[in-house]
Amino acid sequence: MNRIFKYSTRLFVALGAGLLIGPAAFAQDSLKQATIELISTYQPKLRDAAKLNLTASLPAADTSRARMTYDIPALNLNFMYQPVPLRPLALGKDSVNALQNNFVKVGFGNLKTPLVQAGIGSGRNDQYNFGLFVNYIGSKGNIEYQDYNNVNVLASGTYYSPLFEIDGKVAYNRNQVHYYGYDHALYDYSKADVKQTFNEFIGKIGLKNRPTNEWGFIFKPAAEFIYFNDAFDRNERTFTLKALLRKQIFEDIYLQAEGIADLSTFKEKDLESINNNVVSIHPALEIAKPGFFLHAGANPTWTNGYDNTGFVKSKFYLLPDIVNETHLVKKKLILSSGWISYFEKNNFRNLAQKNPFIDSYPGEPANTRIEERYTGIKGTIGGHFNYNTKFSSIVYENMALFVNNDTDGKTFNVRNETEMKAFQVHAEVGYIEEEKFQVRVSGDWFNYRKQATELKPWGLVPFMANLNAQVSVAKKLHLTGDLYGFSGSYYLVAPNDFAKTDGAFDLNLGANYDIGKNVNLWINANNLFNSEYQRWNGYKSYGFNIVGGIMLKF
Repeated sequence: MNRIFKYSTRLFVALGAGLLIGPAAFAQDSLKQATIELISTYQPKLRDAAKLNLTASLPAADTSRARMTYDIPALNLNFMYQPVPLRPLALGKDSVNALQNNFVKVGFGNLKTPLVQAGIGSGRNDQYNFGLFVNYIGSKGNIEYQDYNNVNVLASGTYYSPLFEIDGKVAYNRNQVHYYGYDHALYDYSKADVKQTFNEFIGKIGLKNRPTNEWGFIFKPAAEFIYFNDAFDRNERTFTLKALLRKQIFEDIYLQAEGIADLSTFKEKDLESINNNVVSIHPALEIAKPGFFLHAGANPTWTNGYDNTGFVKSKFYLLPDIVNETHLVKKKLILSSGWISYFEKNNFRNLAQKNPFIDSYPGEPANTRIEERYTGIKGTIGGHFNYNTKFSSIVYENMALFVNNDTDGKTFNVRNETEMKAFQVHAEVGYIEEEKFQVRVSGDWFNYRKQATELKPWGLVPFMANLNAQVSVAKKLHLTGDLYGFSGSYYLVAPNDFAKTDGAFDLNLGANYDIGKNVNLWINANNLFNSEYQRWNGYKSYGFNIVGGIMLKF
C-alpha cells in the first residue's frame, strides 16, 4: 500500500524561525511558499520476540531423616475392681447326629408269615464304607401249595482313593415258589412235583476315577458276573462288561461313549448250550444349558434275532438315541421329547423274574427291540406340586408273551410276537410338604394293537394306576398307604379262543411308631379288600394279610 503525506512549508518555516533566529525572522517576508510531498511504501515489521528456553529438572532427593521427638505424659489409671480371667467352658458339639448304622427287624403275620431283616453299616468315613443286609420272608396261603419264601443276602462297599472310587458287591438271592395254578380237582401233585427254587449269585466290581476339576475326564468301567439256576437242573451264566468314557469339551458341551457287552449261556441238563448275547456302543453328544438339555447319539447293537432267513445268531441294528428337554417356563413347564430304541434281553433269568411260573426256555431266544417316540410336559408348581405327562408311540419286535401250557395250565410257555404296536399315556402328579406329608398318584395306559403273529398280547396289563401317601405325626408316628388298580390281561383258552382276567384294586396300609431312639413298632396290612385277583391266569393272590413286629436300631 502507498500512502502520500503533505506538509505545509509554512509550519516548518515558522517553527524553525522561532527557534533559531527569534524575532529576526519577521524581516524576510518575501520568501515564496512551497509544498513538499513525500511518497513511500508502508512496510510494517514485527519486533523479534524474546524466547525463553526452559529445561525442567527434578530437585535432588532428600535422603535426610527427620527426627521426631514425642513427649507423652504418663497416665495412671486406678481400677476399683479386679477382672475375672476368661476360661472356656466347653467346645461346640458337632451338629451332625450320630448315625444308627445297624438294625434288626422281626415280625409275624396271619398267613404264617415270619419276617426277619438285619442290616450292618460302617457309618460315615472319608475313605471307605460298607454294608451288609439280610432278609427272609415267607407265607402260606389257603390254597394247597400256595406258599413261598424269599431269602436275600447283600454285602457291598466302596473304597475312596485319591484318584479312584472302587465299589463292589456280592449277593445271593433265593426265591422259592410252587406251581399251584392248576385244577386241584383234576390233578393230584406232590409238593416236590410243583416246587420251584431259583438261586442267584451275583458278583460285581466297578471303578470310577475322581476328576480333580469339573473339566475332568470320567472313566467308569464295571464288570458283573451272575449265576442263575432252578430246581429242574437249568442254569445260566451271564457276564456283563460296561465302560463309560465322558469328557467335557466346553463349559456346557460333553462327549461320551459307553460300551456294553452282555453275554449269557443257558444250559439245561445234557442238552446243547444256548447263547444269548447283546453287544452295543453308545456314542453321544450332550448339551446342558440353563433351561435346555439335548442328548444326541446313536445305539449300534449286535444281537441274535430273526431275519428273512429265520433265526440268526448275530444281527446288526443301528438305533436312535435322542432326548431333549426345553424349559418353556423355567422349572414350571418343561417340554420333554425323544426318539429312543434299545433291546430288552430275554435270557432265562429276566424271563423268570417277569413270570416265576415259566416252564421251558426257548431254544432260539430273540431279544425284544423297543422303539419309542414320545413327547410330554412336566414341571413343578409352587415348590410343592410336581407333575409329569408323556405320550408315546411304541413298536415292539420279538416281544416275549406268556401263555398257559396246554396240559394242566400250571406253567407258562414263551410265545414270540414278531411285531406289535402300542400307544402309551403316562401321567403323574405329586405333592410334598417336607417330611410331614407326601402324596402321589400315577397311571399308565397302553393301547396294544396290530399284533403280527399272536391273536392277543398275552399276559400284558394294559392299565395300571397307583396312589401313594405318607404322613408323619409328631415325628414319631409314620403312616403309609398304597392303593393299586389295574385291569385284566388276556390269556389263551384254546388255539383260537381267549378270555381275560378280572381287574382289581389292592389297598395296603402301614404304620410305625418310634418308642425312644432305638425301638420302633411297625405293622402292615395288605389287600384290605380281600380280593383274590390273578396277575397270571390260574394263580390267585393272597387275600387279606397282616404282619407286625418290632425293629431295633443301634
